Amino acid sequence: MKQIRSTHSTVGTFLVDDLLTNHTQSLLLPDGRIERFMSLGESECNHFLGDPYYDWGDERGHTKEWYYTASSGSLVGIAFRWGSPRLRGNDHTTVQDVIEFVDFLHQTVRKCPTK
Repeated sequence: MKQIRSTHSTVGTFLVDDLLTNHTQSLLLPDGRIERFMSLGESECNHFLGDPYYDWGDERGHTKEWYYTASSGSLVGIAFRWGSPRLRGNDHTTVQDVIEFVDFLHQTVRKCPTK
């Protein structure tokens, strides 16, 4: 995964959570990716992913967004609204891109130790 910066456009991105849900349903067995993604916290992402692509400053519940380029070249990202993670992508984002991204997040983002 290669993180993109604000010099790249994310215009036209939208929620692609359904790609992850449909993949899990198509397997007929839970593979844990939805749970892994939904367990991610904004503070952990901020700590392990670094500066966000964009920070909404809590505008209508939106806070921070991080975007990456999958190995296919497609755009994938994670954003938070009302404290919940939201999977982001565009018309070119595939189920395989989502799987790759969630696996990347699972390996990269760890729970921050409490002080």
